[in-house]
Amino acid sequence: MSDISPITQPGAATLGQVRAAARPATAVESATRRQRDQVELSVTAQMLSKIADLPDVRTDLVNQVRSQIAAGTYETPEKLNSAIDALLAEEFGL
Repeated sequence: MSDISPITQPGAATLGQVRAAARPATAVESATRRQRDQVELSVTAQMLSKIADLPDVRTDLVNQVRSQIAAGTYETPEKLNSAIDALLAEEFGL
């Protein structure tokens, strides 16, 4: 006869048990069995992330300064003294 036992016999697997055994593991089950994933960002990716966080360029101010430079009116003694003072304060704490 047949070596396959009928489902109604004690100890025989039910259809639900067969399906449960054949199904792929859930995400939670898989996560508990495997190590944690890691992500490492390259230096380039880190710099691009910082660039994305920079404020928008004030094109109106940039264009104004460009016009002043082209006209020769940007570099005044007051602006140069202010820039020198700022550099000295930053470098030497003056």
